[in-house]
Amino acid sequence: MTDPTLLQKRKRISYKFLLILFLIAIASSLYWWIFWRFKEYTDDAYVEGNQVLLTPLQPGIIQSILTDETYLVKEGQLLIKMDPTDAEIALQAAKENLAKTIRKICQDILQVFALQSEIQSRKAEFIKAAQDFEHRYHVLDAGGVSLEDFEHSEAALRSSFFLLQMTEILFEKAYAFVRNTTIQNHPEVLFAAETVRQAWVNLYRTRIYAPVEGLVAQRKVQVGMQVHSGDPLLAIIPLSQIWVNANYKETQMKRMRIGQHVDLTSDLYGREVVFHGTIAGLPGGAGNAFSLLPPQNLSGNWIKIVQRLPVRVELNPEEIRSHPLRIGLSMEATTYVEEDDGLLVPQSNQGAPQYLTPIFKREESGDLAEIQQIILNNIDPTLSSYLDQAILLEENL
Repeated sequence: MTDPTLLQKRKRISYKFLLILFLIAIASSLYWWIFWRFKEYTDDAYVEGNQVLLTPLQPGIIQSILTDETYLVKEGQLLIKMDPTDAEIALQAAKENLAKTIRKICQDILQVFALQSEIQSRKAEFIKAAQDFEHRYHVLDAGGVSLEDFEHSEAALRSSFFLLQMTEILFEKAYAFVRNTTIQNHPEVLFAAETVRQAWVNLYRTRIYAPVEGLVAQRKVQVGMQVHSGDPLLAIIPLSQIWVNANYKETQMKRMRIGQHVDLTSDLYGREVVFHGTIAGLPGGAGNAFSLLPPQNLSGNWIKIVQRLPVRVELNPEEIRSHPLRIGLSMEATTYVEEDDGLLVPQSNQGAPQYLTPIFKREESGDLAEIQQIILNNIDPTLSSYLDQAILLEENL
């Protein structure tokens, strides 16, 4: 038979245990109601970032590589040299063609003035032939000249007229080639100058510079390798252009808004290091919509699967500098959704990230000065400004 005292003792213990469970349930409910219901958690989050892939713009042979994987490179730093022999030959040929073109245009301009002078000479010959013909015509009936002499003067008049006409046509032909332009602005000179510029740029591009600062990764090129235009050489990962894609379930997205705060921890640093971010943008589609083989939900064996959407989280730049992250690292994200008055879709493109590099402006850093020097070295000093000559020519016509 069970002792009544023992039964009472067990009942008191049971009551206390139930009371403790009840208090825990109440405390958990209060905690969820006050705090946790305003949080959305996921461990399906990963570090993302830009990967700047370097590719050559023209084929060639790799002459030297000045960096390697895991090393830091600065913006504008020379990374790869290609054999410049072909580009140097092409540039020299383009320079010689420009010089030849300038001399040809100078000759064409001088030809215009030569034809102008020849027109004046032809006019004088035509006037003389006309006077000879007129004199013989008036004395022909009186027997002052022979018929043969008169016929010769008539033929000379016709010949001088057509020679004058031909010279004027040749003048118009030559003048049409240089009309309303200067030597520097003549279409053939401009075309030859553009050829020099293109050859200059091709020579510059035999040296590949870092467009951004970051760590080198995925080096696929070797010294002596023949590469073609567009072949991947290596990648640069700018550590300052890092963000996190937190893949939340669609059932967690109801109250998420742009600008909400997010706390993140990484497997790399552990829970001791907390990154503080904000939601920069909400996705335009679920992950399955962008897969290689999108799902076909019209089949008879369709099964509903809760989809995940990548929420872009912008990180604090200071925290990234003190604790650098790497692309692909696993993260845990907790989003605070209490303030749900933010936007679901941005109203403008203000605040969007912009990725710029100034290094490609150097491609034409010296070609214009080189072209101008070639023009000055080959232009006829008497025709340094054809515009003035053209004005004088128009006045003399």
